[in-house]
Amino acid sequence: MNHTTQLTISSNAIHSNLVVIGGGIAGITCAESYSQLKPNESVLILSSSPILKTVQNVQRISKVLETFDIFEKEFTEVEFKHPNIRVEICQVVNIDYSKNLIITKDKGTFSFDYLSMCTGARPNLIRQSHYVLGIRDTETIINLKDRLSNSRRIVVVGNGGIALELLHEIKNIDIIWSIKDNHIGNAFFDLETATFLSLLKDQENQSSEEENNNNQSSNNKNEIYNKLIKISSVAIKGTGGNSSGSSIGPNWYSKYNFQENLKIDGQSINVEYGTELVELYDDKVNFTKEILDRKEELGDWPVYIKLSNNNIYGCDFIISATGVIPNSELIRESMSDVLVASDGSLLVNEQMQLKFSNGIENKRIYAAGDVCQLQWTEKSEFWFQMKLWSQARIMGRYCAQEIARQSLRDSKKPLEELDEICTNFEFELFAHITKFFNLKVIMLGLYNGQSLDMSSNDIKRYHRLDIEERQFVRIILKNGRLQGAVLIGDTDLEETFENLILNQIDLSNFGEELLNPDIDIEDYFD
Repeated sequence: MNHTTQLTISSNAIHSNLVVIGGGIAGITCAESYSQLKPNESVLILSSSPILKTVQNVQRISKVLETFDIFEKEFTEVEFKHPNIRVEICQVVNIDYSKNLIITKDKGTFSFDYLSMCTGARPNLIRQSHYVLGIRDTETIINLKDRLSNSRRIVVVGNGGIALELLHEIKNIDIIWSIKDNHIGNAFFDLETATFLSLLKDQENQSSEEENNNNQSSNNKNEIYNKLIKISSVAIKGTGGNSSGSSIGPNWYSKYNFQENLKIDGQSINVEYGTELVELYDDKVNFTKEILDRKEELGDWPVYIKLSNNNIYGCDFIISATGVIPNSELIRESMSDVLVASDGSLLVNEQMQLKFSNGIENKRIYAAGDVCQLQWTEKSEFWFQMKLWSQARIMGRYCAQEIARQSLRDSKKPLEELDEICTNFEFELFAHITKFFNLKVIMLGLYNGQSLDMSSNDIKRYHRLDIEERQFVRIILKNGRLQGAVLIGDTDLEETFENLILNQIDLSNFGEELLNPDIDIEDYFD
């Protein structure tokens, strides 16, 4: 930092009680929650975009489950709604945390009492190319829709939530789907659950051909039952709490019609299991002799890809759906002693404060959302972290609560003066509700057996499926106590199973009867 910058900092810094860097769900939730808790204190949001993500239409489903919609708002709307919040559109270039100062590229310098880093994450693109598109925000979705209108074939690389949603929503375009796993949706599901979803997807694709053929439809249902019974006999290993996976937001695809202006009729989806992209040829200068020699066979395409199984495909463009990278570079460059996880996430303690290698606590700098990883001394065995909109919202709200508490401690005021809008109970049970293939999907606790030894005799897995009702329920018990559940379709079991996981009631005497649709299990556990 040069002398001129230092003079600017010392004389012109604009002060706010709380500065939030980032205009995503975690950042806006943190700022709005603090504004609610501390209406007489100033809050400043520093965002690189004038469009901010806000949460609306929140509906509480159970103690820890909620649904909500995400809307993108102009920053002026946020300022109008919250008089003590101000937004600056700028690029932050440095943070001097020893002086509580933030230096921006074009808006000067800001000082703070407390700082919340909510910079989120960005798509982990498989290659840097005009033909590779990552899905993260409105701009990239609009770009996707425009490209689809002129496309005949696309390649999707990745196996998370975005890939599943795209495969369901995109019609009338040939799709090559490259996944490194042996089943779809590995970022969320094990083989058993994923197979149910994929077979229902197959049934949906074949429905138009089978609607006048009842025998074929019956055979197809029997095939689904048989395949699932076969898969259920396989010992499914625990996933170890995989923290990958990302989402553009609840039902993001419903706002866009991806079927407009498509040029071809019909669709084929070719899933390349156990593969990764190894080469991308996006310039005619770079086309290899193999591609040029096989041009007649491969077809004329603007870009070609080669997979690890040596298969080569031409396509119009590639969608990279391979997770996200935390936007933590600013903090890591400004604070060399900050502790980070292996993926670059900022480590935070139970108060959402950053952790430092020297062991010194800084009670003024916090983080929330996809940019951070919780490293708590004591954590519920039924909760784990994933990069989800629902967790970003919870962390933003909890972070605001902890900052407000710290401000009372610093001013020697009693904590009883503060309203409580969020507690660490939000981190007692992993709970996420979403939609895949237009089906409601609820995941509770260790729903995939995360961190459990699934080969142990202490573990029991039970599932129930109803093809006609498009329902699938799978529960995992350890020593007779419910550890996790995945619910697909309208099962109305979420609140009961949530309570059973939290209360750890011994269910050994019930066994498979827990899933008997003729028994109202809520009556047993009121």
